[in-house]
Amino acid sequence: MERVEQGGPPTALRWISTAEVAIVSVILLASFVITLVTIVERNLGHSTGDWSLKLPELMLIWITFLGMGALVTEHGHVAADMVLRRFSPRWQRIAETASAVVTSAVLGLILAGAISIAKQQIDVGATDDDLWEIPTAYLLSILPIGLALTILHLLAEIYVIWRRPHDASSPQAEGPR
Repeated sequence: MERVEQGGPPTALRWISTAEVAIVSVILLASFVITLVTIVERNLGHSTGDWSLKLPELMLIWITFLGMGALVTEHGHVAADMVLRRFSPRWQRIAETASAVVTSAVLGLILAGAISIAKQQIDVGATDDDLWEIPTAYLLSILPIGLALTILHLLAEIYVIWRRPHDASSPQAEGPR
């Protein structure tokens, strides 16, 4: 792991990223088990209810939105490595910063929409009939939470980009860790 002085993410953000990956892993395992049990039960002729189809779909949404921020910190996202390697270190920083700023802005707009959707679900009191009458706003709460966490990771990434020593190359240019 890199330290902040060497251009790595701050310890708190590394911890948050690790926690996100751990939670995503648990959700993935639970989704796998639910799907496997559902397949076995249906092959044995038992009905598992609509929840057994809907819950793994919902879990996939949670995995996606909760895992986005960790991918930013861990550099697991898609980056234009071949193009960045051709830039000087200064222009690599500028390009990486521009990418993070544009991505944050777009995610900020999506976040506003996600908050609006969650608020609308609260206002109408919507619940999910297939998932034990759980309020829909709770089920969709990962959208604004995941987007906000990802924006946090991107802002921290901008900080890390400019804290890197001037002679250090881009983490994306180094390849996967």
